[in-house]
Amino acid sequence: MKHVSNTPNVSEPTRTGESFTATLMRLKRRGCCVLVTGQVDERVRAAQSRRLFGECDESRQRVLTLTDATPGLDAQYLPENITPTHSSVTELDYTDVVRDVAGTVDPAFEHSQPDIGLSGSMTGLGAILYDSVRETIRDDRTKPGELRLGIATLCVLLDTDGLSATETFIRALRTDILAVRGMGHFHLPGAPDSETLAALKSPIDIHIELRESNGIVEHQWHLLETDHLTDWLPLRR
Repeated sequence: MKHVSNTPNVSEPTRTGESFTATLMRLKRRGCCVLVTGQVDERVRAAQSRRLFGECDESRQRVLTLTDATPGLDAQYLPENITPTHSSVTELDYTDVVRDVAGTVDPAFEHSQPDIGLSGSMTGLGAILYDSVRETIRDDRTKPGELRLGIATLCVLLDTDGLSATETFIRALRTDILAVRGMGHFHLPGAPDSETLAALKSPIDIHIELRESNGIVEHQWHLLETDHLTDWLPLRR
């Protein structure tokens, strides 16, 4: 693992000679997917989301998909001065649908259900979310490099559809995200176990971990392709 000290801009080259900054810029140009984890308050995750959605003066097509976000906090996931009704924002609120789907799942059987249908396509909640998000991000308004997609969160999808289907969901969206050279970030609150993390990181380019101690909020970035890892850096809320 190539450790990056101080800030992400001060980095050591990998064996290929590519620095953290160069790798990150290349991923942004090509398109990438980000997994955000950590045992922190939702407002901390929202602060990280604001950064990933891009500054308000940047030309972006922002798609915020909500599955279990706290009512009234949706605006906090977006950059300052960008509201859910802003012309650059499409908000897909599935919190009510998620409650209905989750309420029909028997906890004793949810993980024994098949994750993928016979056709190879997703089933259950993942299929509902994917069809809607895919239609939105493939809209003619989406120009190359402008898409910023946020999913808050993966928790209910894991609970209802299972780990394999959730990985398939991310992988399928990744194809559409990279097709328009966009960026997608997926929130998974808490500290996932090693099996979950390994599976979900498979289609992911960047893993951001969050932590909070004594009122100090920090984030750490791991570029999976080159194995660059930053120090814990302050996160502005």
